[in-house]
Amino acid sequence: MTTIRVRFGLAASALALLLALSTTMAASASTQASASAQSPADKPAAASVTSDTYRDVYQGWKWWHVYCYRCHGVDALGTTNAPNLTDPNEKFTRAEFMRIVKTGKANTAMQSWSKLLDDKQIGEVYVYVRARAEKVLPPGRPDEIGTNGGSWTPPDGWRAR
Repeated sequence: MTTIRVRFGLAASALALLLALSTTMAASASTQASASAQSPADKPAAASVTSDTYRDVYQGWKWWHVYCYRCHGVDALGTTNAPNLTDPNEKFTRAEFMRIVKTGKANTAMQSWSKLLDDKQIGEVYVYVRARAEKVLPPGRPDEIGTNGGSWTPPDGWRAR
């Protein structure tokens, strides 16, 4: 009797899992179909650039708050351990920033982050820091500092260089 209950329970679990997977796959296919139904002309290029910039800034903010804020401060304003990266005198090019984050900086507390962050993630941190340094991003979490407490919107034409 117990073996039958176990088999029935396993069969019911497998059926529930298959149902959940098929529902998820169907929803995903429906979303992809509706997205591909729009022609590229229907999607404004400016909105795409804005959303890409926002995504990079937000992702950079998240990486910042995992790895960088302890030394450089919550909003990249610096601490006694590390410089203020929003200071105009600390303005790094993208290449310099990538190199320093990947390899560290000799005779300072700046360590290499290449084992924990890949180039894309470091680039996102750079975009966040540039937005803060160029004062286009106010202090705080990018998804809470925009209009009515919503997502921040980058200024027209702004891209971190």
